[in-house]
Amino acid sequence: MADSDQDANLTRLGKLGVLHITPFQPAEDESIDRIQARIKQMETAIDILNRYQTENAEGKTNDVNDFANTNRGEIKLMEKVLQTDADLQKLDDEIVELEDAKTWYQSWGNVTKDDLAELAHKGYFLKMYIVSAKEVSKIKDRNDITVVGEANGVVRVLLMTEDKGEKLPFYEYSIPEVHYSEVEKKIAETREQIEACSQTLKALSLQKVFLEDALKERIKRFEVRNVQYSGISFEGQVRYWKGYIPEEQLDNFTSTAAKHHWGYMIEDAGKEEEEDPPTLIKSPKWADRIRPVLNFMGLVPGYDEIDVSRVFLLFFTFFTGILVGDAGYGLVFLLLTLFVHSKAGFKRKVEFQLIYTLSVSILFWGVISGTYFGSELIAGIPFLNMLIVDKLASFGGDSIFLQKFMFIVGAIHLTVGHLQSAWKSINSVRAIAQIGWISIVWGLYFVVGQMVLGIPAPSFVVWLFVGGAALIAFFSKPSSNFFKGVLSSIGNLPLSIINGFSDIISYIRLYAVGLATVLMAESFNQMAIGDGIDTVASGIGAVIVLILGHALNMILAAMAVIVHGVRLNMLEYAGHAGVEFSGSEYKPFQL
Repeated sequence: MADSDQDANLTRLGKLGVLHITPFQPAEDESIDRIQARIKQMETAIDILNRYQTENAEGKTNDVNDFANTNRGEIKLMEKVLQTDADLQKLDDEIVELEDAKTWYQSWGNVTKDDLAELAHKGYFLKMYIVSAKEVSKIKDRNDITVVGEANGVVRVLLMTEDKGEKLPFYEYSIPEVHYSEVEKKIAETREQIEACSQTLKALSLQKVFLEDALKERIKRFEVRNVQYSGISFEGQVRYWKGYIPEEQLDNFTSTAAKHHWGYMIEDAGKEEEEDPPTLIKSPKWADRIRPVLNFMGLVPGYDEIDVSRVFLLFFTFFTGILVGDAGYGLVFLLLTLFVHSKAGFKRKVEFQLIYTLSVSILFWGVISGTYFGSELIAGIPFLNMLIVDKLASFGGDSIFLQKFMFIVGAIHLTVGHLQSAWKSINSVRAIAQIGWISIVWGLYFVVGQMVLGIPAPSFVVWLFVGGAALIAFFSKPSSNFFKGVLSSIGNLPLSIINGFSDIISYIRLYAVGLATVLMAESFNQMAIGDGIDTVASGIGAVIVLILGHALNMILAAMAVIVHGVRLNMLEYAGHAGVEFSGSEYKPFQL
């Protein structure tokens, strides 16, 4: 790209918004520093105007112009706002000093510096001290000490001495700079100036949009400069960059390049071993709602790794339902989300879609397990009782079945990971090794059932391990040296099996945490109304305990979702799917 027209060309590239640029060097230039400093000033000015913006603000000050119609108006507006705010802060400090002076005169009386000067001329020096009530008894009998007053355990005393250097070992007060007769007048004048500055800022807030537009322009310029100086200049004539672009956007890019005479060279990404291309994730729209969780955790699959968003969303939703598992809580989450969403104008955001989905999952699991704010009494209502799945019931359910169910869920979750890994390697014999791992996973499921729950493992379990181990040994590391690959696979197999065993056991946390949520809710109910409510005071106390107790339980349940629901997807499932989340997100240079 020619140096002579870089601003315009980079702006065109930014508006095209398809090229993820990887810098050759840190972007450093005086123009970048100047723009960054101006951005900070504009952001500060906008924050100031936000504090003074009101619906009925009016331009009541003759000092306020229409900056949008003046040369360099955005700079003049910004400087006016910053200067007015600085004046306001200075006036606020002056008010504090004047109020302190007023308080001083109320305590010590109408004493001026002229009075002290006149006394000093006659050879007497007056000094004022604050002394604690305990200490004043040591000095009050002195002829040169006079007690002026006492308040809040401290005593005000005067020292009249002929020795200018004599001091008492206490806090010495000095007379305020402002004269006693001027204090009230200056306070009134300063308050008028403060009000004038406030009115000016309110009037200036009407032009905040103009400043916001200018800030957007500066940010765009800042981004252009960062891109510009991150490239390499060739003999001061041409500057070039390296970046990544989706294949389907190539035609759009090349046509724009031809139109504006850009030079370019295109090659496949990831050809060099040290190359680390960004990951462009294209999930179905329904799976995009899990994106806030992935972004919050910083989970981006590597360039050659599979997209986990669909499986992550499905199982995360399912896990959330189990971990919270209370229909009452699910209804509260749903109504709160609906309320906040309405305040936001029902804008279509994936964050709201995600919380709606999770709330429905919690509601569903709570209904089939018969859990409503941890109350067995509510679950016993005939209509609600009809909806309970007996073996999954929180009250009177089959705990052995529930734990077994969690292990089944874990085995299925890990199996899906291996199936995805097999599909990724469908053109390689490595896909067969993933079938072997699926066999191992289900063998481990039966072993866990026997060791943890006492359920006898079927006789064919041994063949699941033997067959799985054989497939892994023969096909997981295909190479020219067949026997070396087999020995390497067998060497790593024992540790991998132990890890798989602990992975399946890890899913018992779904049962344990879900049970803890129910027990805590039940405990708060017992604390509130266990002994009955027979007075108004006990009724008020019960309501307070119920509200605070269930609110705390909901917060803990939400934390459990983040800790355990994310962990089972991020570690156990992702580990078996071969996903290390080692990638960086595709972020094109976009204006």
